[in-house]
Amino acid sequence: MSILAFRRRDPWWAMDGPAARRARRRKRIVSFLAFLVSLAAVSGAALAWAVQLGLAESLGIPLRLGLG
Repeated sequence: MSILAFRRRDPWWAMDGPAARRARRRKRIVSFLAFLVSLAAVSGAALAWAVQLGLAESLGIPLRLGLG
């Protein structure tokens, strides 16, 4: 499958008004930022579990959680 298949543009892009293009760009940016935030949340949770279970210390990451 060609990589160009993933980068297709809407055939009506030139006929849409500037407000439609701006809304489409904004939706793409917001969805990308939401993905980054969710990725950070999952990474933080994985790190917290690694610290809590002692896996981080065995890997050489000297962290302590103040949870108990």
